Amino acid sequence: MKLGKRIRDARRQRRLTLERVAAITRLSVGFLSQVERNITKPSLASLAQIAQALETTVSGLLQESDLPISVSRREGRIAHQIKDEAGCYERLSTSFPNQLLSAVKLFFPSALRSKVFSYDGEMIVYVLNGTVRYVIDGVIYELQSGDSLHFSTSKPHRVTTPADATAEVLVLSTQPVVDDGHRVAQNIHFED
Repeated sequence: MKLGKRIRDARRQRRLTLERVAAITRLSVGFLSQVERNITKPSLASLAQIAQALETTVSGLLQESDLPISVSRREGRIAHQIKDEAGCYERLSTSFPNQLLSAVKLFFPSALRSKVFSYDGEMIVYVLNGTVRYVIDGVIYELQSGDSLHFSTSKPHRVTTPADATAEVLVLSTQPVVDDGHRVAQNIHFED
């Protein structure tokens, strides 16, 4: 990815206009536009001003992502039983150093009542099939097929399913939920 695109993406992510970045940096809108379109390269001093306006670092703007490209094919995935827990999972994301997201498809049996757990990070749950209940800080969120939930996993939470129904959910998390040994990841703290 070119430097200009990384700068533009960072600006848009922060919902800043070119005019606002120009006002903060005291660089012209025209110059910033040319930088974003890779027509001109900023000096190190200008790049430092831009990075500060975008609340990032120069190295953050210059660094190329080394995120590998990985395809996970349905026919190549295996469902693993989660050791010492009810349910099984399929890993949808690969494991590599410094990854920011973990994606798994979880299969929950009927009448599930997990332990209460927490860990630093965030989670998005999307229900593919069935009904699942997330109890977060004592509040019950009942989700059915097509529903999603986004929450801070630092809040104590548990998962339950009705006695007469199983559930299948897609989980995206900033921390791994299951480790390579098919156990609940070590970063997860149980409170039961």
